[in-house]
Amino acid sequence: MDVLTPLFGGFATLFTSPAVFGALAAAVTAGLVVGALPGLTATMGMALFLPFTFLMPPEVGLSAMVGIFAGGIAGGAIPAILLNVPGTPASAATALEGYPMSRAGHGREALSIAMLAGAVGGVVSGLLMAVLAPTIARFALNFQAPEFFVLAIYGLTIISAVSGRSLVKGYAAGLLGLTLGVVGLDPVSGQLRLTMGSDTLYGGVSLIPVLIGVFGITQVLVMIADRAGSQRPPELRGPRWISRANLRDTTPTMARGSVIGSFVGAIPGTGTDIGAFLAYSDARRRNRGRVPFGKGNPTGVAGPEAANNGVVGGAMIPTFTLGIPGEAGTAVLLGGLLVHGLTPGPDLFTGPQSGIVYTIFASFIVSALLVLVIGTTAVRAFSHVVRVPPHVLIPVISLLCLVGAYAINNRFADVLVAILFGVLGYLMVRNDFPVSPLILGLILGPMAEVNFRRAMTITHGDWTVFFTRPASLLFWALIVLTLFWVWRSGRKDRAAEKDTAGRA
Repeated sequence: MDVLTPLFGGFATLFTSPAVFGALAAAVTAGLVVGALPGLTATMGMALFLPFTFLMPPEVGLSAMVGIFAGGIAGGAIPAILLNVPGTPASAATALEGYPMSRAGHGREALSIAMLAGAVGGVVSGLLMAVLAPTIARFALNFQAPEFFVLAIYGLTIISAVSGRSLVKGYAAGLLGLTLGVVGLDPVSGQLRLTMGSDTLYGGVSLIPVLIGVFGITQVLVMIADRAGSQRPPELRGPRWISRANLRDTTPTMARGSVIGSFVGAIPGTGTDIGAFLAYSDARRRNRGRVPFGKGNPTGVAGPEAANNGVVGGAMIPTFTLGIPGEAGTAVLLGGLLVHGLTPGPDLFTGPQSGIVYTIFASFIVSALLVLVIGTTAVRAFSHVVRVPPHVLIPVISLLCLVGAYAINNRFADVLVAILFGVLGYLMVRNDFPVSPLILGLILGPMAEVNFRRAMTITHGDWTVFFTRPASLLFWALIVLTLFWVWRSGRKDRAAEKDTAGRA
């Protein structure tokens, strides 16, 4: 009960503050719209909204970002079910069974299953987050400079390793982020580094314009290059609500998918798509339903959607406690925490800022319920969202990106930074370089550098301090296991490709 008491305080703040609740409801709706638009992502929506949170109290702005996150992930199921076009990468597994259900005349029911499963996943992962996060934070109380350095290396290792098909490209992107992280004043000596004589770079590369560039402008350039046209979704038919038989079949799948997603999300670098496909595989393996998989099995919608939203809550655990984003969306959320002066770690749960943190936790749980209410009652309206043509979206998104970048410091230089990184992000995407390691390098690089130099100063250059402390050894072991897992997975993928090529 002591663990849940602060969470009850967060609920009290949420429901007694019209500003917080109103911003959350609006953000969930906006997130559903963003997720329903093919090509846009929840991460992009959060990056676009982040600069506007500067004008809001932290609990209002950050709760709204959480609402966009939850709504965007859930909204991705709408085009996946109606058009067989995943609104977000996380919805690719949902399309496997959701689209056949829609074609068979059960589109309404498939959307209702998706929204209910998303709500269950969000509530379960939110409760786990509220219970586990303070415990992990207390464990981190014993961390000193050596532990924080190895922790930063672990975060960079696992994110870079699992963010793309090529390990080399993942680390190359992470190295670029590390290089950008050292631009500006040296935190120890005060010397200028890599500023190229520009006064703008004295304070380093600003994080928010970079986020807007790689997640917003990059997506605009991708949409322009792909020249994607809108499709006409099929007419919504069938029962609006879930039948009793399907509810009975999908309830255990939702529960398992929620747990799978929560634990997958708590492992930095895994992401919603991995959690969704694991839950889909679990549902298929346990299937005892009346409809075969591939023909529109409802459990194949329930499992992935519960896992998608479960990953969101799970990914916030390492973000709030250790400062390591669980996936791309939480990297943007981490940026929001930092710009509002909230430093992840033990003090976040014990200091005066704990009330803000638990309000955010409560907002995430309520956002999952709002997804269910808004998503099911306005399902017909959202089905029309997928028809918005790209030639309308592209100018609107571009304008929001430029205004958001300028609004941070009222500097045109930040707009140029956003455009530059938008072009860089586009080139990376087109050449299969993941962008998440770049962001993580920019965020975790300074943390690694400062703690490495601090540890070296305290120990008078004794580098063995990084290998003699228990927590450091734990993180080194995790780094080795991660690299081994990536190497083994790569071998399996290459063997599968050779086998497929041989059969062809």
